[in-house]
Amino acid sequence: MEILRLASLTYLGSLSMRELSTLAPYAQEVSLPAGRRVLLDGAFAQELVLVASGRGSVRSAGETVAALGPGDVFGTLAPRRTTYPSATVTALSPLRLVTFSTRGLRELGHVAPDVLQALLAACADEPHRRAKSRGPALAPVSGGAPDAAAAAAA
Repeated sequence: MEILRLASLTYLGSLSMRELSTLAPYAQEVSLPAGRRVLLDGAFAQELVLVASGRGSVRSAGETVAALGPGDVFGTLAPRRTTYPSATVTALSPLRLVTFSTRGLRELGHVAPDVLQALLAACADEPHRRAKSRGPALAPVSGGAPDAAAAAAA
């Protein structure tokens, strides 16, 4: 992924250009049209996924359980993991996602553990900044989780 596109994600603003350039080779950009579904227990289950733009809905057992928008983070390596054993994200509008695979994050943890920590810290901090800047945050997609950095480094 291009460094400047990665740098355009405002919630990664705390990362330096050096950190972003280290991260860029591990990031992939995915665009989904409105109506497209993504299973959280499928391909994205082993990834860290950042919502760059668009809106999505999280459904579990036929119920809408959360909403997603720019700045939200999900996936099993997210600092806050989903509490739903099986869930589906449906793009409500065109959705642009930035994904990091488990394998890529493990490699990053070995090559540049400080950059992995900075990425996870930026992702963990975002819901708090967003809530302060625009009022109530979107419904949470996740609950408490074990240390994501340890999971990525394992």
